[in-house]
Amino acid sequence: MSGPAKLSFGLNKAQLPRQPVKRAVPGKSAFGAGADDDDDEPLQLPAHLDTAKAKNRPGVSTATLSKAKKAQQQAEVELDKSVYEYDEVYDNMKAAQQSVQEARKQESTDRKPKYINRLLETAELRKQDRLRAEDKMIAREREREGDEFADKDQFVTPAYLAQQEELRKIEEEEKKREEAERAKKGAGMTSFLKNYLDSTEAVHAAAVAATSTDAPRVALGPQRPTEKEKTDAELAAEVEAQTGRKIEINDEGEIVDRRQLMAGGLNIVKPKTTSGFAVPISARTAPKSDRAGPDPSGANSTESLLHPGLSAAERARQSRERHSREVERQMLALEEKRKREAEEALEQKVQKVAKRNDDDRVAQLKKAAEERRKKRLEEAAKQANP
Repeated sequence: MSGPAKLSFGLNKAQLPRQPVKRAVPGKSAFGAGADDDDDEPLQLPAHLDTAKAKNRPGVSTATLSKAKKAQQQAEVELDKSVYEYDEVYDNMKAAQQSVQEARKQESTDRKPKYINRLLETAELRKQDRLRAEDKMIAREREREGDEFADKDQFVTPAYLAQQEELRKIEEEEKKREEAERAKKGAGMTSFLKNYLDSTEAVHAAAVAATSTDAPRVALGPQRPTEKEKTDAELAAEVEAQTGRKIEINDEGEIVDRRQLMAGGLNIVKPKTTSGFAVPISARTAPKSDRAGPDPSGANSTESLLHPGLSAAERARQSRERHSREVERQMLALEEKRKREAEEALEQKVQKVAKRNDDDRVAQLKKAAEERRKKRLEEAAKQANP
């Protein structure tokens, strides 16, 4: 007989039927015996796993090039041998630009010391300007005098005549030099822009000429020894010599299964060093010629910005003219001061003499003397008649 049914009290939830656990289908092993040796297609992985591994995968491609791809590359190389020489073309361009800039720097360094010579030239120019100012001041004084001293004899020394002749020669030379400078460089902003374009065109032309196929390939900067990529036959021979395993090679000299090259343990592939256009832009470093500042050989840059429409000779001439006018103004002011002081001194002397010979003053003195004499006589008469 069966016993009585057991009863339970309380909150008892009904248990749901359990779903069967789905087991992952085991994928094919990379070293499994069931793998097809002639199958060159890579293993298909889930999308999320493939994306995660692609980020950590080194940039090494083990896929072999097809015959059509090799034929296409061969045809491109026959048309232009430098079709894949990205780094060499870039290095040649930079080398040409650097050579032009080095030539300019060498030209600036070969210049002779100029500061002492410029100081001496400036002192000589100021001396000449002072002589010109004195000459103009004397000429203006003669114009103001007019014919006042026309009947007087004039005495001119030979040194003064030589000085005047030298000043005339200097003025003629300056005029010729200014005309030649104006004809050579021109005037205005057009000439400035033309010179700037000519200077930059030389650098650009050198860079373009360096990219031609006939130009010799010039390496820029220190060169690292380039490792020649080994062929499949060389790799197979090397592995056979090291491990003793037989590596299968097809009729075209390619390794049939590259997994035969692997050994036990971690097969770490040496990353390839990249250079040139293969390097990311953020990781590239500019050459010294690009990082260097502007060439300091451009003289009178401030003057050119202040007066862009004038040449260097014209600015120098205007500066000398301003200096000459300033010296002339100072000399005229000094001469006027001397004349004024002389007139004041003469006026003071005249006033002193006029005070001494004044009639009113003489009359007053005579009157005072007469009064004193009368007073003395009165005192003497009083004493005589007590």
